[in-house]
Amino acid sequence: MPRNAGVATVGAAVFAIGFSTTLAMPLFTAYATRDGGGAGGLAAAFIAYAGTLIVTAPLLGGLSDRIGRKPCVLAGLVLAGLSTLALVLAPGLGALAAARALQGLAIGLVAGGATAWAAELAGGPEAGRRAARVMAFGTAGSYGAGGLATLVALWLLGTAEPPVTFWLHIAAVVVLLPVVARLPDRRPPARVAWLRVPAFPRGTLAPSFGMFAAWGVTGVAITSVPSALAAAGHPRLGPLAVCFMILAGTAVQQAIGGMAARRSSLVGLPVLAAGAGLVVLGTLAASLPLLLAGGALVGSAAYGFLYVGALAAATEAASGEDRARAAAGVFLVAHAGFCIPPLLTGLAVDAFGAGAALAGFWAGVALLCAGLAAALLRRERPSTPPRA
Repeated sequence: MPRNAGVATVGAAVFAIGFSTTLAMPLFTAYATRDGGGAGGLAAAFIAYAGTLIVTAPLLGGLSDRIGRKPCVLAGLVLAGLSTLALVLAPGLGALAAARALQGLAIGLVAGGATAWAAELAGGPEAGRRAARVMAFGTAGSYGAGGLATLVALWLLGTAEPPVTFWLHIAAVVVLLPVVARLPDRRPPARVAWLRVPAFPRGTLAPSFGMFAAWGVTGVAITSVPSALAAAGHPRLGPLAVCFMILAGTAVQQAIGGMAARRSSLVGLPVLAAGAGLVVLGTLAASLPLLLAGGALVGSAAYGFLYVGALAAATEAASGEDRARAAAGVFLVAHAGFCIPPLLTGLAVDAFGAGAALAGFWAGVALLCAGLAAALLRRERPSTPPRA
């Protein structure tokens, strides 16, 4: 198979796996309403994805080095297809939790191995850059496309379940499996450590916790915001704003690749706080313009400025084997943000109502962003030499 075709095939596999993670997003509130789980139950099912990644990341991080790239990508495809099949067979919060766990395993399997495999297939001096570009689109692009595709299908074809996009995803996985299986996997398995423990080099904690705030906001935007809007009679506004958020963030991510790490984080923190405020206001007022404006700002910060800043800080502060461990530290903190704030906010919505819960959440985000910005500015300020 030609080199470009091989890289594109791996990218398509990653796209199909990422596509599964948001495919059912427009139906999340329907599952919660049907099962009586409320915003807290929906958040608990939703965070099974991030929880699975946090638990398994130290083991899965080096697995492709031990057993090969191809088995990991093939297993990721199978798990992604099974996650969609679970929602076809038993739509509800229980199946959603199981599907999210399967998706977490799938992403964990391909997170490092797929990019490395694409670079090995590409070859040449630009292999790493070409592979990274394809993988960035395959992940971030697919996250926005999955939910948007189902949302369009529900609008055009009615609300009958399962949506046609579920069947199309399963069919795509079935088609991709034999194509991926034909790709060469030339790198021999290596004897590497089973566990890769995340690391936090000096100067990376503040950017990493910027990702905690960022993915906390996106997690709440995917769970509590649509729940509140659905309860107010607007079940489609939330998923539409979330899809716009992810796609806007993907565009910004591609546009700011060369920005310095600290500057990227410093720009992203106020953008995130402002966007979260607009999302909260848009939710309480059921205003699509406010939701889209807030979603664009949140996406720009979460998937653009703060994401780029945190990863750049990790790679600049470490080298060699420690660089992978530093990147793993960023993702560990980010996925903790994807778990804790959405769950606490969902429980608060059920206990105190959407207005109080979302206002309290925004206040917490604003305070965290202000504290992190102050910490970054302190590190940036040169020390004053003592007077003679």
